[in-house]
Amino acid sequence: MLNLDTCFIIAESGTCHADHNHIRKFGRALEYVHAAKKAGANAIKFQMFDDPTKETMFCWIDGDENRNHRWHESRMGLDQWHLIKQECDRYGIIFLASVFENETIKWLIDLNVVATKVASRAAPYLGHFRFAPKPLLVSNGMTEVTDRDDIIILECEANYPSTLKWSGNFPGFSDHSGGTSMAIDAMNRGCKLIEVHFYTDPSHAGPDLPASLSLPELEMICDNKNALPDLPVSQHQA
Repeated sequence: MLNLDTCFIIAESGTCHADHNHIRKFGRALEYVHAAKKAGANAIKFQMFDDPTKETMFCWIDGDENRNHRWHESRMGLDQWHLIKQECDRYGIIFLASVFENETIKWLIDLNVVATKVASRAAPYLGHFRFAPKPLLVSNGMTEVTDRDDIIILECEANYPSTLKWSGNFPGFSDHSGGTSMAIDAMNRGCKLIEVHFYTDPSHAGPDLPASLSLPELEMICDNKNALPDLPVSQHQA
């Protein structure tokens, strides 16, 4: 259940678990679950890939050939993602994932996630998410997104790092600034859903490093949330 009575914080680790060693990769993913929970986040979000290629990804864009190696190093099988999801359930943190292939959309259904994160690059292809678990948490940085009952829009900017300040026109904010001030400002002005990238070790972050927070910075944002009064009850619950 996504409870937006207070600001809901998604800690995105993305592909920080990427490693050529399969055992180390799985262990690192578990470590990120524990770190996000300890920091105080409501959810952790991974990027999930099966066999990312120009043919299998419905949202391939120019430059992905340079990202493809990292995506392959982050790949895990559905059985491993089940174990990661079970660890999230055990620790009391919600498991979320961004997906870019029809196969991994099916995985989200199998994993019984409470929501589906739709990255900005995938937002023009919402038809692929017809049967994905709802609500859809859709970032709008690369396309205009029409609001509807099964969508929660996260305002964002496609640039990494970004300079976008939350406008207040959307319920959510996906912050790629690489600092704490934009997210805290949005939170203090009533934003109900905030996504930030984070890392426990800067060497894990890869190309997302300039847009990511250190673990102490993530903790700072979560501490700020805990200091805020409760927001009015939201209709966006699932």
